[in-house]
Amino acid sequence: MKTSISIDREAAAEAASILGTTTLRDTVDAALREVVSAELRRQLAEEVLAGLLSVPTPEEVVRSKEPKLPRRASGKSFTGA
Repeated sequence: MKTSISIDREAAAEAASILGTTTLRDTVDAALREVVSAELRRQLAEEVLAGLLSVPTPEEVVRSKEPKLPRRASGKSFTGA
């Protein structure tokens, strides 16, 4: 969709520097995505603080990264034979 609007070029240049964008269109698109992302992060934080969303403990995070299957004691690989 094509739209004509007046844009504060100084603010756009600063936003482009922060966002790492090179064109005005990319800057505006990235800024809009960032606003939506920030709101979703705010809502998530609000749910965590209200106790509506559980957050894993550090111990649970460590356990979740452990292998699910026991490791073989010998150095031999399984060949299926």
